[in-house]
Amino acid sequence: MDKYLGETSRQSLEEDILWNRICENLDSLERIEEEGIDLIKSINEYHEKIQCDGYVAPDVKGILKALYKKAIDQAVREEDMCKTITKLIDKYHALKSDKDFRTHSEGLSAEENIYKKKKSKDAATLMKKSKGSHSKSRNIIKNGTYVAAKQPKHKDIEENWILAIVVGYISEIKSYEVEDADRDEASNRPGERFSVPSKNVIIIPKPGEMWMPEFPQSSTVIALYPGTTCFYKADVVLPPSKLSLPLKYLLTFEDDDNAERYVDAHYVLDVPKETK
Repeated sequence: MDKYLGETSRQSLEEDILWNRICENLDSLERIEEEGIDLIKSINEYHEKIQCDGYVAPDVKGILKALYKKAIDQAVREEDMCKTITKLIDKYHALKSDKDFRTHSEGLSAEENIYKKKKSKDAATLMKKSKGSHSKSRNIIKNGTYVAAKQPKHKDIEENWILAIVVGYISEIKSYEVEDADRDEASNRPGERFSVPSKNVIIIPKPGEMWMPEFPQSSTVIALYPGTTCFYKADVVLPPSKLSLPLKYLLTFEDDDNAERYVDAHYVLDVPKETK
């Protein structure tokens, strides 16, 4: 009996030590994430200044370079911390599920068993939070990625989807700052920038890197209208597999007099749910 109590006491001590480390690291992770939010804010503010000024001043260039370096360091630290927390929680669960420990647990008092169950439940919640945070950081679309973005009503009353480039992410409101891919031809200045909720952003696959199934004949899609940076609803006349042209769709767009037009496959996307 004394041996059993000693073993239980030792394992409980290990659990408590692991638990405290997990909680401390979660606090550190939260601080690192807040640091990332502040860095993104600062970077976006300087991008807005460049957009307004129309050029990059030497001092701004230097500041941005330093901010980018800090942002990269912050992202690495955030990922490392997520991995550390995940390993600690895995170790905690391994300790909890040890065969001998589970066998002996039958001898614990009702009060001790309630405490054990509560800590197991809390650990599962922490695991979900840790992995969720890590997953979100990985799933944020990288700056420079081409996307289809739904324009806000104040910019376009019809809220059409356009080709845009991601230039920032605002985690507090889960929105992206994007830049219209349609540059001013006269001045060659970048397109207008605006914020759009993440649900209204669709990644454009790189040419030849298609990850979605082919849309069959007669499917309804949204596609980039040739010669423009706007996406409109269209019907598939022939998919790439039935054309001699590689990675092209033959489409008919709405309100286009049934004209058949070829569109690059990576600019042909599934219709967003709210548009269906």
